[in-house]
Amino acid sequence: MWPTDTLAPTAPAPPLPPAPPVPPSLPPLLVASPVAVQRLAPAGQFGSPVPGPYLTSDEPAPTPLPPGTPAPAAPPRARTHAAPLPRRRRSSCAPATTFEAALTDLAADGSTGALHGPDGAVHLAGGLVVHAEAPDAATVGRLLTGAGRITARAWEDSLLPGAGRLAEYLLDSGLLGAGELELARLAATLDGAQPALAQHDGELRFDPDVRPVFRLARPLSVLELRGAIGRRRSLLDGCWPSAELDRAPLLATGAEPRGRTAVPRRRRQALLAAADGTRTAPELARLLGRSTYGTLLDVRQLAAAGLLAAPRPAAVPDPPPAAVPQAAPPDVLLPPGPRSYDSSDPEVGLLLRLRAALEAL
Repeated sequence: MWPTDTLAPTAPAPPLPPAPPVPPSLPPLLVASPVAVQRLAPAGQFGSPVPGPYLTSDEPAPTPLPPGTPAPAAPPRARTHAAPLPRRRRSSCAPATTFEAALTDLAADGSTGALHGPDGAVHLAGGLVVHAEAPDAATVGRLLTGAGRITARAWEDSLLPGAGRLAEYLLDSGLLGAGELELARLAATLDGAQPALAQHDGELRFDPDVRPVFRLARPLSVLELRGAIGRRRSLLDGCWPSAELDRAPLLATGAEPRGRTAVPRRRRQALLAAADGTRTAPELARLLGRSTYGTLLDVRQLAAAGLLAAPRPAAVPDPPPAAVPQAAPPDVLLPPGPRSYDSSDPEVGLLLRLRAALEAL
């Protein structure tokens, strides 16, 4: 052991340098907060160079409490009411008919099959439109033969059972090109979809096992189909706002046109020559080998120019009443039968009630 007096006094430890103040962390960005108005604090306000401004509140900092004093309860926060949501506007693409609503629901489910109605049907494949047909709409064969791209005999030969699939036969035999066939399929689809989408009454039936003979190479969504049909209806209403000529027999007036029309001369002459007062617009389209929509558009333009009209049927007078032969007087006079009474007469009704009351006694 060393003597006590030989031990050197221990030197005091040097004081530690003061720790630099920790810069406050940046508060998170407040969006739609109910606090007071925020302001931007410049950099370095809290004693250290903090790059960039940050959000601080205008409220004063709370006074520090002495140690051991319990913290006071926080005051209840004012309940803020959220801003009301904007009212939902009705979409312009909302289904307007029962058929459109049913077709939209089937397309949303990715269905495959045909939705049939009284005036037409639309075929779906995986929720996409591949074909449409209607009784008065043009078919692919009518459009091809009417345009002169294929003869009626060649079309009948392609329909034979040994011809296989119709579209592939037409392409493989060189009778048509792929673009021509697709154009005819698209025109037939739009022609059949116009009356089909307009169905609002009648029974609808969905058959998942039906497949069309022709189908589009590029299917359409239901929204695209409805947009195309809506534009077609707008064009028709712009030419002639009334649909009275779409189903009525048409007759050429023979008058001078009131203005220029966009109908070419050859189509105008053929249409006026076939309008004899007995054929409707779909029948004229079938006769001329054209689409029903194209014929309706020409009919409305010619009607606006005063070249076509729907003749009113002549009023047929009622036939004169036939002379009723007088019955011969009977040989034996019989007492008159019971008379019929008008129970709506108040006096007769009163007498009938009195008689019924007397008979009930």
